Amino acid sequence: MTMPRDLLFIRHGESEANIVQKRDDHGVDPDVAGAIFARPDWQQRLTVKGIEQAKTAKEYIDRELDGLASFDARYVSPFMRTRETAAYVGGEDVEGWTIDDRIVERSWGVYGKMPRAEQRAQFPLTAAEKLANPWYIRLDGGESMPDVYARFRDFQATLHREQADQRVVVVSHGDFINAARYGIERMTPEEWEALDEDKEYTIRNCTLLHYTRVNPDDPEDVRDKLRWRRYIYPDTASESPDGGQWVELSERRRYSGAELLEQVDKAPRLLSE
Repeated sequence: MTMPRDLLFIRHGESEANIVQKRDDHGVDPDVAGAIFARPDWQQRLTVKGIEQAKTAKEYIDRELDGLASFDARYVSPFMRTRETAAYVGGEDVEGWTIDDRIVERSWGVYGKMPRAEQRAQFPLTAAEKLANPWYIRLDGGESMPDVYARFRDFQATLHREQADQRVVVVSHGDFINAARYGIERMTPEEWEALDEDKEYTIRNCTLLHYTRVNPDDPEDVRDKLRWRRYIYPDTASESPDGGQWVELSERRRYSGAELLEQVDKAPRLLSE
């Protein structure tokens, strides 16, 4: 069994929670902002802008990928904002969506129930650890990125068993897609953290992250594993990472003892004896 021939991740469009969580000066009426924070994360809806982002993504997918109806399997997170995105990106006539709990957003627990300024004030140790240790930190009452990665690995096993050689689309969330690229691109934690800090590769709302086993320059060259990837920002295509072009991924790496020691030297020993 192999992975799908094509695996397309789509992050949901801008949500109401994105507005009040990302910016302390969001300008939203305090009562409305309070209601958004009080609502369970899975019930958050798209903004008007988020709907437009999804419609723009549909235009790109219809033009460049033959539309989502042409895909063999369609998975969507059960969160309202992803269901809403899937409906607009695929169109109301597209059927066959599978709702899958494994591809939901990272749980931010109680830490995610307040604006960033309040997070820093009420959870100073968590906020500091999140900056210093973004891959492994488990948020108060929530998940770490390895927790999310474990969900992706289980979902990946399903793709191996049930969707080998198929074209698959997954409408999900930023941190789930981040965990997926950690595994698919065979990163180390420090490589993932460097990518997470690189603003050029941000998983924006309605980003298309496309992986394939088929050589974009030679359709007869089909590899055993997902080997190429590209990022598309449908609403700002000129800003797409790597110009929206395919990039070949490296083979799974094996390390010598000398290379392992070189890696650990990046975290210097602090005790002299």
